[in-house]
Amino acid sequence: MRINIQFLQTGGVPLTNDLMDVLQEAYTIFNVLGDVAGHLTILSGCTPTGQSVSPGIVVINGDILYFEGGLVTASVYIHTAQITKTFQDQTDKILIEKKTVKFGLSAPGNMWNWSDFTRLETLKVMMEKINAAATQADLNDIKTRLDKVELKTAPIMNGGIAWFWRKPLSEIPAGWKPCTDFKGKTIFGLDPNDPVFSTLGTTVGSHSKTITQNNIPDYVIPFYGATNSGQTAVGNDLSVIKWNGKAPDGFYDHTYGINSGGKGMPMDVLNRGVIVDFIEPDFQ
Repeated sequence: MRINIQFLQTGGVPLTNDLMDVLQEAYTIFNVLGDVAGHLTILSGCTPTGQSVSPGIVVINGDILYFEGGLVTASVYIHTAQITKTFQDQTDKILIEKKTVKFGLSAPGNMWNWSDFTRLETLKVMMEKINAAATQADLNDIKTRLDKVELKTAPIMNGGIAWFWRKPLSEIPAGWKPCTDFKGKTIFGLDPNDPVFSTLGTTVGSHSKTITQNNIPDYVIPFYGATNSGQTAVGNDLSVIKWNGKAPDGFYDHTYGINSGGKGMPMDVLNRGVIVDFIEPDFQ
């Protein structure tokens, strides 16, 4: 509704109740700006200087109100002043109800924290920020890329991975923790067809091995010896040793053993490598 009242006319403008009602109705239209701005917003003024705030215009519950400013306190309230006038019938009645916002305390429901008020930017500044903001196409592209990142990092997010860490444990980044499962171990792939590697999480192997008789290949080193003393006996001189068969007729055969000379010490089977730590996610 657009109202244009022609006050500047000759003959005397009739200030009737109808005219005053039209003026008040026209004024209430401006309160729509309060709904647009929102509850607890600063439309103008209210500039802080030291411990004080300058007067200005604020919105509380959709009403556009004058703010008196002054020395800052934690809360503000709406002060209502009722102005009485004498009517033509000589009776005094409340004609004007004037509301202003002040620093101070009041009853619950009529008091708000000053820190909750927000200063609105101008429409020009808002439009500049909107124009500089990402478009819907940009957001769609970001979402598509983010979806891919979530798919690729799913093993990390659910704690199903461990990474080797070459720096001191004191430098592990936030969101990660030491993984102690792999201390002194290497990693083998699960193989359900191999009994050694068929159970997930099982510790296998050793960095040393002791050779037993079961580990020695099955082989024979044959040799033969004989004495020419005419009989088999201990102490007779060994005169003939043959690797490919028994001694000639008339000689007596003897069996000899070779001592291994070993001491049964475990053998190192550790491959050459670098010592590192392992870390795992600690996001939860």
